Parts: sequence; C-alpha cells; structure tokens
Amino acid sequence: MKPLSKALTILFSITFVILFTPLSNAQLFVDINAGLTGLSNGSSMWGDYDNDKDLDVLITGISGGGARMTKIYNNENGTFTDIDCDLPGLENGTVSWGDYDNDGDLDILMTGTNNEERTYLYKNEGGAFEMITPEFDYFGSYSFCCWGDYDNDGDLDAFITGNWNSILYQNMGDDIFTATEDNFMMMNSGRAVFGDMDKDGDADLILIGDTGGGMKIFYYVNEHGIFIEQELNIQGLSAGSIELGDYDSDGDLDILMMGFNDYVEPQADIFRNDGNLNFTNIYAGLAPVTLGRASWGDIDNDGDLDCAVTGKLSGCGVFVSEVYENVGNDYFNSLNAGLSDAEYSYLAWGDYDNDSDLDLILSGADYSGYHFTKIYRNDMSLPNFLPEPPQNLSVNFTGDEVMLAWESGSDNQTPSEGLTYNIQIGTEPEGCNRMSPMAHMNDGYRKLVNSGNTSQSTFWRIKGLEEGHTYYWSVQTLDNTYGASVFSEEMSFTVVYTDISDRYFIKSNPAFSPNPARDYIRFNPEFGRVSHVTILFATGEIFMEFAKVSPDQKINLQNLKSGVYIVKYTTAADIRTEKLIVR
Repeated sequence: MKPLSKALTILFSITFVILFTPLSNAQLFVDINAGLTGLSNGSSMWGDYDNDKDLDVLITGISGGGARMTKIYNNENGTFTDIDCDLPGLENGTVSWGDYDNDGDLDILMTGTNNEERTYLYKNEGGAFEMITPEFDYFGSYSFCCWGDYDNDGDLDAFITGNWNSILYQNMGDDIFTATEDNFMMMNSGRAVFGDMDKDGDADLILIGDTGGGMKIFYYVNEHGIFIEQELNIQGLSAGSIELGDYDSDGDLDILMMGFNDYVEPQADIFRNDGNLNFTNIYAGLAPVTLGRASWGDIDNDGDLDCAVTGKLSGCGVFVSEVYENVGNDYFNSLNAGLSDAEYSYLAWGDYDNDSDLDLILSGADYSGYHFTKIYRNDMSLPNFLPEPPQNLSVNFTGDEVMLAWESGSDNQTPSEGLTYNIQIGTEPEGCNRMSPMAHMNDGYRKLVNSGNTSQSTFWRIKGLEEGHTYYWSVQTLDNTYGASVFSEEMSFTVVYTDISDRYFIKSNPAFSPNPARDYIRFNPEFGRVSHVTILFATGEIFMEFAKVSPDQKINLQNLKSGVYIVKYTTAADIRTEKLIVR
C-alpha cells in the first residue's frame, strides 16, 4: 500500500471510531423537499442525462388523481426542475437508462401499461429525446426491462419480460433491434438482471417471476451468446425486484430479491453465492415486502454493500421503507432511517449532491393513499475515497474475439475482490463508439449508479472489431458506493485475429477442470492418459508443453496472469482444442 493511502486509511479508521456514535443517534436521511411530482406504481432512476456531472432524476407512475406520467428533473446544484420531456406516461412498468448507440449519452428504454400499448425507446440527442421505433412487442402491466451486452459486440441489447412473455432483443446497430431465438421462461410480473456470474467475460442472466406453476428463479449461463437454462434450487419471487452484488466481498455475485412467494406472501431475502450454483439464504432479517423494491448500496462508506427495501408487508395497509447496514458475518442491522413507508413503491441510490455518499430517491403511496416522490440526503456517512484504476492492461486475439485484460484496481474501503470494472473502447482516443462506459472520460465521473459493465471480471471479450483497424481502450475501477476511479492510461491495439476459431473449442464433456481456473487444472480420469498437451497464449505463443499427463497430475498455472488461453491435447480418439480461462 502507498504511504499516503495507508495514512488516509488510518485517519479514516480513527475518525470513524470517534464519530460513529454521534452519527448513529442523529437523523440519518433527511428529506430535502425536492418538490418532485408524487407518483406510485412506477419506477425512479438517477442518471446524468445532460452530461453536466450531476445526477438527474427520471420517474414514472401514476399521480394521486390516476394520471400516468413520466418526468425528468434536471439537477442544478441540488435544485430539481421539470424539463417537460413530453415522454409517454407509464403505469406498472419500468424505465432503464443506457447508452445503446455508444454516442456518450444516456438513452431510455420504457415498458409498462400506457395508452398506446407500446414499448418505447428514446434516443438522447443533446439532452432532448427522440422516439425510435424498433420492433419491440408490447409487454403490458407489471413488465420489466433491462440492458446488457449479451453478445459481446460492445453495444447494449435489451431484455424485456412481462405478460407471459420474455424476449431478448439483439442490438443490430442503426437503431435496429431483432428478437433472438433464445427460449426464456415465460413470466408474469417477472424481473431480470445481467451479470457475469461465472466470471468468464460475458453477461449471464437471472430471471425471476410467476411461471403459472409457481414463483421460480432461473439462471441462464451465457455460452458465447447462447443461453443455457438452469433452475436454481431456491424460492423464486414475483412482483418485486432482484439485484446482484457482492455483499461479502469474496469475489462472486450474491442475490438480493423481494416479492411474492409461492403462497402469495411477501418475502425478502439475501442469498450468499457459495459457488457452483449453490446459494445459501443467510436469513438477513429484512422486512418481508412485495410491490416495491430492494437495492444494494454502500451507504456508510465502509466498503461493503448495505441495502434498502420498500413495499407492502403481509396484512392490510402495512407498508415499510427501511435501510439495513451490513455489519459483517452475514448480519444486517435495521437503521430506523425514518423513510416514508409505502407500497407500489420504488427506491434508488445515487449521490445527487456529489459529496461522496449515497443519497436515496423514494416514490410510492403511503397509508392514506397519498402519492409522493422524495429525495433523502444521506447525513450518516464519512467521506469516501475513490478507488485507484487498474494497471498493466493487455490484449490477446483469439478466433473472432479480442480479449482485454488488466490487473485488479485498489480501494481504501472496498476489498479488491468486491470491486467492479468499467471499459471504454473507441476508434479514436477517449472514444466510446465501440463500447460505452457511461462515464466521463476526463475524470471518470459515472453517468449511472450501478456496477461496471464487466462486473467483477478483470478481463472481457469483445467481438466484431475490424481486422487491421486500431482501437483505443481503458478501464476504471468502481467501489461499492459506485464511486469510480479515473480511467487507466489509455492503450491502443491493432486487430490481428488468430486462425483459432471458436468452432474448434470443445463446449461439452470438457477434458479438464476447473475452468475457469486459478492455480491449476487436472484432466478428467475418464479420458485416461492424454499426450502432447500444449498450453498457449491467445496469440499462439507456447507457455508450456507436456509429452504425457496422467489423470491425477495437477498442471500448475500460478505463473499465468488472468486471461484466456488455449489448451491442445491428444486423446486416444482425436486431437482436441479447448479454451482455458485463468482468473
């Protein structure tokens, strides 16, 4: 650790000990009386739509008089002004910011009940929004949408579920989206989230909701753009929310979700990821709610993920909105934050005043039926020190892919295993036309409040870059407050693909494990003794060779950096080639 970083950490620890008791007795979250339109049955999101380096507000829902509305409020030094965006009103749906056209600003995807019975896409043109008309289905009431680059081509694809339908739309460029042939579970009141669950450099998908035969949760592992369905052995929920986050900072993504269970009773759970699709309910003691939302965020700047929930409890007219502090060892403590209780509610974290802690927006309907939208300023946190960017960026070429890799960043509060990363790729310096980081390039300020676009992975695969062309790229580190480092020193590369294609890689009945690996691999005994084993870098250079390998022999990989490698070997039947991922 650098001397200055160590000194700052010591100073932070001493200050925290001195100040924690007074802070815990003070009002933790203060309603700033922002004057936003009160809405319920919708969603609310932070996003820097006008690129002025503060977070603006997008909200949807119905007013107390039943009118469907969509509002954007511009943030000017903590004062929020309705920009009269003229977007269609939505009820019982969601909106999602995302730079789908890689032009450096935030666009809007919208689904839910609306007068025109449409799913909407709006392109941001200098702070004004132009309606685009892709061939999206209409998903109706209680539908949900989210963005994710499932095919690793650098642009955002759209996943939408609702009304017994679930469709992934591939972004073809030029404002064209095409429904893929993937068969996802048909859901009602479903929710979904993208994340690199297996840390192999692509976006997997988790989907929850009502299947008509019970509330289920499905994990769709992404195998080079093809999704393989696996049902998880935990209770699924509907009419709520699901988020991924590494609350225990052990390097894998845990699950936070809430909603109705099989008995149509409210439930809220945190499931710890124990690896190999094993998830353990830690019984965190969250208020069991539905018709609302649960969300991760490091609200006390101590480096681990806390959470908040809002929604309806079991029984008539019993609502709750609460913040829970992660105190370690799978224990979450209610803070009695003083938020307005609500149902048909929504909450989202975001640092609207740029004071380095997470504030909260909360919308919904209270006991009396009053519709509100409130912004709560976080007054409980000490300053957050932004993370350091990754170092030692590297590039490899394999088949039709470019593999980008880097060494882990660092942070004074968030452990390195809990950090996420965000890539920029462009055809000119500081450009993002091939992969948008949704962040300002000069200082790293994030335009969205979420994890980085590669999750926790320290490498990423991108397809479709033109051979012979030069590209520029860099990476930033994100901590658990979603605070971002500056970008690493920008690197450039000229694409030269190898002649090793994915079609030669064995994708079933693999000969060796684990894969991804960290320290070693071992060949499967059913293959017997294999011969002529060669491990190559993605560029085709040889790392090591073996004349013969026995089934019980461990091949040491500790001298390999994180990235993708190629293993060639000979069995009694044939010569094979497999891809090896080293974490």
